[in-house]
Amino acid sequence: MNTATKGNIYLTWTLRILLMIMIVLFALFSMDVFEGEQGFWDTTVAFLMHNIPSFVMIIILIIAWKREDIGGVLLILSVIGFAIFLFTRMSNFMYGTLIMLGIPFLIGAMFVVNYYLLGKAPDDNTPSDS
Repeated sequence: MNTATKGNIYLTWTLRILLMIMIVLFALFSMDVFEGEQGFWDTTVAFLMHNIPSFVMIIILIIAWKREDIGGVLLILSVIGFAIFLFTRMSNFMYGTLIMLGIPFLIGAMFVVNYYLLGKAPDDNTPSDS
């Protein structure tokens, strides 16, 4: 299996698990659509709409599993896009929203840092032991 994981393997797995936890957390927040007295199709559409961020993060997790540099950049860009979407439509500022956007942003940034800074290959000019 050829993957582009160049960084610390423990950090890579920690970031993958954190992103999975965030996906489950976002999906749990969408369960509030079942409280109302809506019909089956209205509830299904509302549930799918509330899970769009989870679906996007699942796709990004699959990409980050193979190429964590591209996955990290996509996660950062999707968080920025989602933040712009939310903050242009919100009437009041909520710190919880900022926290829910900040954690995936930091996970994406750490994917990029892990790939580019912690995954540097040794220089070819260094003498080998053999």
